[in-house]
Amino acid sequence: MDPKNDFARYVLDPDELCKSREELARLGATRDRIVDALKSAMLKPHQREQFRKALPLYEAKIRTLRDRILASDLLGNLDPDDVHIPKHFQDRKR
Repeated sequence: MDPKNDFARYVLDPDELCKSREELARLGATRDRIVDALKSAMLKPHQREQFRKALPLYEAKIRTLRDRILASDLLGNLDPDDVHIPKHFQDRKR
């Protein structure tokens, strides 16, 4: 096996994958509650501003965690011996 094609370091173990999925569900629910709260007319201006600032942070966390879970699923099913990335003619040594 080629050490360059060792994708095992990117694959999450099953316990960590389960925890990551639970975390993703929790973050998604929190984000949905923030969006619902922002639709409410009962929020005070400073609360609305805090929620508006927190929403992009939750979006970034969700995106990162979702990408990590997807990468783990895809790379977990990949056989490193079958992966062959051909060299491009511009990658030759000069």
